Amino acid sequence: MSLLDDVSIVVTPNGYKAGELYAVVPVPTEGTELVTNGDFATDSDWTLSQTTIANDKATVNSTSAYGIKLTQATTIGLNKTYKILFTVADVGANINFKIGFGNLNNGVYSDLITTAGTYEIYLTQTDALAPSQILILTWSIAVQTFSITNISVKEVITASADMDVTRTTAATRVDEAGLVNYAEVLSETEEVTNGEFATDSDWTKGTGITISGGSANFTSNANSSLTQSGVVSLGKSYKATFTVRNYVSGAIDINLGGSTRQGNISANGTYDFYITVPSGNILYFQEDFSNGFVGSVDNVSVKELIRDNVPRIDYTGGGCPHILAEPQRTNVIEYSEDFSNSYWAKTNANVESNAAVSPDGTQNADKLNFTTSSGEIVKGMAFVSGQTYTMSFYAKTESGTLDFIYGNMDYFTISGTATDEWQRFVITQTLPTTTRFPKIQTTEIGSLLLWGWQVEQGSFPTSYIPTSGSTVTRNQDIFTRDGIGSLINSTEGVLFVEFKTLTETGVFRQFNLSKDNSNRIYITKRGDSGNLEFRMENPSGNLNFSFSENTTNDFVKVAFRYGLNNFAVFIDGVNKNVTATGNVFASGTLNTLEFDSPLGQPFFGKVKQLQVYKTALTDAQLTSLTS
Repeated sequence: MSLLDDVSIVVTPNGYKAGELYAVVPVPTEGTELVTNGDFATDSDWTLSQTTIANDKATVNSTSAYGIKLTQATTIGLNKTYKILFTVADVGANINFKIGFGNLNNGVYSDLITTAGTYEIYLTQTDALAPSQILILTWSIAVQTFSITNISVKEVITASADMDVTRTTAATRVDEAGLVNYAEVLSETEEVTNGEFATDSDWTKGTGITISGGSANFTSNANSSLTQSGVVSLGKSYKATFTVRNYVSGAIDINLGGSTRQGNISANGTYDFYITVPSGNILYFQEDFSNGFVGSVDNVSVKELIRDNVPRIDYTGGGCPHILAEPQRTNVIEYSEDFSNSYWAKTNANVESNAAVSPDGTQNADKLNFTTSSGEIVKGMAFVSGQTYTMSFYAKTESGTLDFIYGNMDYFTISGTATDEWQRFVITQTLPTTTRFPKIQTTEIGSLLLWGWQVEQGSFPTSYIPTSGSTVTRNQDIFTRDGIGSLINSTEGVLFVEFKTLTETGVFRQFNLSKDNSNRIYITKRGDSGNLEFRMENPSGNLNFSFSENTTNDFVKVAFRYGLNNFAVFIDGVNKNVTATGNVFASGTLNTLEFDSPLGQPFFGKVKQLQVYKTALTDAQLTSLTS
């Protein structure tokens, strides 16, 4: 029998989108649509209070808190899980409501919804006293105005184990080519109207520009522009793609909002640009200041690059990828790539900007030329006395080697040797005073290519956080999935993980199958001893197994079997021969999988695979699984 016959959840570094890491199994299935007129095409089927239906939406104009505004009777089954989709728009005087099943006094509701957007919520109806209906319930704030549309409710027949991912900030990873870059996905929404120039509309044309034959045609009026308003938004990043054809002479640039003109394109071809918008909302194509542009532009596309909440599939070290989960960190260095800036003090050293290709694959690494054997680059800055900080940077030479010393403190440094391959150099120090001097100082005359300087409070380095004029914070990665009781057998099963923890002490890091703090099965790396611990917490009696295993330097495969008087722990193919008798849980108790615990002890590290089995696998199977 294959192990896959019994597995109910498999999470690996595979597909993802913003806010979600896809599980390999199970394949989710859903029941029929339970809502009638969820798109509000007609003013019917719903019971309304301080709400009207028009223009394909229900608009709430609430003057009272804690009130039911929108209901529809349907078929909601006890202890069944439902997927609810809906869109909130037209925000007026506040949003503060819940969606759920039941009535004001009995029922199951979502968390508070306080912003516009499209939502996907999973609820399990557990209140036997609740009527069988869906409702919108305003909460806490008396005066509220907003619209809701496209409501869908379907029973989850087979739940999805896709992990919900929350970070709310951008973050970098090492990709399959070994490059350091942002984890990002491209929006499916096209921001440009009539980008194929099918009609002579939607664009503002400068002198000498026409739209015909499926393209925008330029006839060499120097610095003339083709624009479209309302394409981009301040602070967001976009991928812009377009094709140049029929090229004759001159050059053409693109910019988004108030970004720097990019391109200087003087040949046929299809071009991609990645741009973050500093101001404005206009897409520009501009001819060369002096020579104009003779040629055509076609197939213009602009789509938002989403970087927040994107799970990081990381290839550090090469080989198979892993899921990367890290704590919140702030890079307190304000110019992490621009060493020509006066922010950095240079002594017996000068800087050549953008002299080489950096670890992110673009030509943005600076070259520091040290003119004496004590040349240095340094930044004096304030720290918290007594706290531990980690400094890191990427460095290489153009050829040969270069020796240097580096550190967070002006009087405590370590030696480093740069070669002609990029390396990340790291030093961790506990600082005795508040003013320190992160620096690199050479011990010989020579040149050093430098990129990605980071100083963060913490005892180990985390992934690179780019900065360009201010400090930047990357928030903690959170991986969790609730409402999946149908995929977890509470009476027997196996939790299996292949992982590697980050180098840290003093904290507990956990993987949990849980309902709450009193009902859970978990695998943890203890912060006090560094031991691996396997624990069941159950009102009928807790069980605990602890093993001194190295989980810092290498990946480890661990499995925890649970069942009535049937417990086992396997680590890297070895049966730890635990002896225990004990009860487990009532059927249907456990309903959540998380890289965390109910006590707030999130796992930080690297995960290659996580599996949950609904049967208590045999010793032979567990040996195979963890080998």
